[in-house]
Amino acid sequence: MSVTVTVEGYPRCEAEAGLTLLEVCEAAGIPMDSACGGFAACNSCRVDVLVGPDHLSPEVPEEEPFLDAPEQRLGCQARVLGDITVRLAPGA
Repeated sequence: MSVTVTVEGYPRCEAEAGLTLLEVCEAAGIPMDSACGGFAACNSCRVDVLVGPDHLSPEVPEEEPFLDAPEQRLGCQARVLGDITVRLAPGA
């Protein structure tokens, strides 16, 4: 199944459902940082979910220390299950 992922400020892209946001961005050439290499050990791939938060896989416990608000997720852990719109919001 194909889903549409929109990252604010970049062209929409199509992706296979089940990929992480980080994987989708890497394939589409969207510069999402990943200081830890995608292991939920930093917050450089953090995003604000603007549309479709219920179209992402459930939050994993490893994300919790890095999220400041309910609409935030780590791109390396959030798997896309449906159409979404996000804003890159890397942590400090």
